[in-house]
Amino acid sequence: MSAKAKTGYWPLKAEGRKLGSAERHAMNRLFKLRMILFGFGVLAVLPLAAVETSFWQVGTFDEILEGRLSGVSITKDGVLRLASETQSVFSPDVSMALSITADREGRLYIGTGHQGKVFRTDSAHHGTLFFTASEPDIFALAVGPDGALYVGTSPEGKIYRVTPDGKSSAFFDPKAKYIWALAFDAKGSLYAGTGDRGLIYRIDNSGKGEVFFDSHQTHIMCLKFDARGNLLAGSDPDGLVYRITLAGKPYVLFQANLPEIHDLAVDTHGNIYAAALGGPVGKGGAPFLGPNIAPGPAVSGAAVTVVAGTEENTLAAQTRSPEAAGSGSSRNAPMSVGYMPPAANLGKGSLIEISPDYSAETVWTSNSEAVFGLAVKGDQVYFSTDSDGRVFDLRPETDSRELTLLSETGEAMATRLLFSGPDLFIATSNVARLIRLGASTVKEGTYESAVKDTKSISRWGTLSWRGEAPEGTAIEFFTRSGNSERPDPTWSDWKGPYRNSKGNPIENDPARYIQWQAVLRTTNNASPALDEVTVSYLNQNVPPEIRSFAVSNSAEPGNPAGPLPSAFGAPGMQSPGTSGGISFGPQSRSKVSPTGNATMFTWQADDPNGDQLVYSIYVKASDEQDWHLLKDLIRQTSYTLDPHQLPDGKYVAKLVASDEESNPPETARKSEAVSAAFWVDSTPPVVTVPRQTPSPVSVEVQFQAEDSISPLQSAETSTDGKEWHDVISDDGVVDSLLERFTVRVHGLSPGEHIIMLRAYDAVGNVGLGKAVVHVPGNGSP
Repeated sequence: MSAKAKTGYWPLKAEGRKLGSAERHAMNRLFKLRMILFGFGVLAVLPLAAVETSFWQVGTFDEILEGRLSGVSITKDGVLRLASETQSVFSPDVSMALSITADREGRLYIGTGHQGKVFRTDSAHHGTLFFTASEPDIFALAVGPDGALYVGTSPEGKIYRVTPDGKSSAFFDPKAKYIWALAFDAKGSLYAGTGDRGLIYRIDNSGKGEVFFDSHQTHIMCLKFDARGNLLAGSDPDGLVYRITLAGKPYVLFQANLPEIHDLAVDTHGNIYAAALGGPVGKGGAPFLGPNIAPGPAVSGAAVTVVAGTEENTLAAQTRSPEAAGSGSSRNAPMSVGYMPPAANLGKGSLIEISPDYSAETVWTSNSEAVFGLAVKGDQVYFSTDSDGRVFDLRPETDSRELTLLSETGEAMATRLLFSGPDLFIATSNVARLIRLGASTVKEGTYESAVKDTKSISRWGTLSWRGEAPEGTAIEFFTRSGNSERPDPTWSDWKGPYRNSKGNPIENDPARYIQWQAVLRTTNNASPALDEVTVSYLNQNVPPEIRSFAVSNSAEPGNPAGPLPSAFGAPGMQSPGTSGGISFGPQSRSKVSPTGNATMFTWQADDPNGDQLVYSIYVKASDEQDWHLLKDLIRQTSYTLDPHQLPDGKYVAKLVASDEESNPPETARKSEAVSAAFWVDSTPPVVTVPRQTPSPVSVEVQFQAEDSISPLQSAETSTDGKEWHDVISDDGVVDSLLERFTVRVHGLSPGEHIIMLRAYDAVGNVGLGKAVVHVPGNGSP
């Protein structure tokens, strides 16, 4: 097994992999027919579109990370095992632990935030307040060769020397806003990485200091010494890793594509590990454990292969010029006034390995969490993040780069890591705690899955699992279900235990949501291993959803003209081309057909189960009680009524949507929607000529147009078959069932002439009438 193909946790050189969700879905379809036939007793004649058994599988690294762990660890292959024993050994009454170090006697010192307090724990991990600074934040601690603790405070801080008996004095004032890191060299000189001018100071044992290196960066965030005694430093905002000889000669080993190098570690082989973090400022990310600064220009002095969790962050190997590194100054970049606990993940983090030959490779990257703490023991690299205070173990020297999630502390951030003896100590923030990760394995651990939303009420099938349970170990499962998005008192109790790996019938009642819990146990030093869990379920067939149902009239079949009222729509929405009430729109005369107008039904509907829908339309006139089938087995989402299929009159329509073709009769569902009233009008207006008055000078003709169903909308007139012109009714507005029009024509020659009037009703029917007039000549009677 291996990591999911698109995981955000992608250690490089992984070989072989567990199936991704899309591939598993394709394979599962091979088993669905058998489940339909036997698992739930559904008839074999069902079409493929019917509601079918679904399988919820959890087994990849990312899928397991969606749940909650307690006493279990996860490998990058998505295997759950019992974890090393963790114990919260000290919790001072502060919110943030920002730094940690140890002295030769094994006592631990924890620097905290906002109250300037440093705590010390003894060998039994009993903690007491050891020192309080005037400044609020303690980002840097180091124990000197003299056994004293050196404390770097921020902002506008100093370096204090505190003897083992608690006596303190100001040791050095760098006149810097921030003191981010402290480190002693083999000769006993103290080095301080500072901001906001990116300077490194060297201070002798008398407290006299000088600028050792000017990085032309804004901040030097971390300091470490390599095996040859060279000073290593990480910067912000250009994400540079420096190697500086004790003579002060700098060289850029690497530049990250993230703005901040937050921590550094060196293993016994001389490999350097750099924690890079950050992301775009002002896009919802939280402030760093340090300055909140946008990244500067990208430069590098090493060949770098970077693999990120999304396509846009995947970069090919590239070589950049080292001369450009550190040449520009970023000192005027915006600053945070101090550390604020993050409200959300920073969004991006990487762990980079720099080999002794200066080649660099990204060995871990994520688009959802950032690395804050680093520690090395043997060939293993431990790092902590800002997502549930996670701690990972990476073995980069193995062919598959073995990655294991060792622990979730449950805090917002695991800020620092430190080995003291055989134990790994974790400092956390949001609630400051000191947690010990021991070498022994717990005897019992639990994993609680994420909640699965099946989208509708579902019947539960079986829970099955793959894994190993050596002698003396066991795995048990429990399930619970409910109809609220998050588990609450309305959910069922946990049902179980389920112990049969081949499948256990789930005992919970039908519901929309389900969750499972695995309990891993051992009575010896062996651990069970859980590889994958599968839950099967069958959605309840739910009715189709009709989102809109509209009726319109068109002057030609299939060509909508002025809209008739929308019949039906979802709350707060109108169907296309309607105002929600009975109304008549303008008519395009170019589409007029004197033979009548078609009525068009259009609708929008879908099925939550994805079933194929068929539709039926029923109508009834305003003087009728029963519905009459107009058309059934309609598979498209529109239907056009022939102009002469129904008599003129006022009607309502009913649309019935059914999933009957995708389900057996006893489980098929349907939904209905009823329209508002609409008119069927296929009869044109009648045009008559009540009066005409010819004279040698002009002709006056009075027309009368009348419609029995629809109001008249416009009229036009023509003389002797020539161009048509609009005419206004005698009352000034053409809008009634009966309208009169007086047409006056001047300058006609003596003799017979034809004057015509064409009247349109609101649905496009047209009526035509004419007057035959005789214009007398001059002197004629």
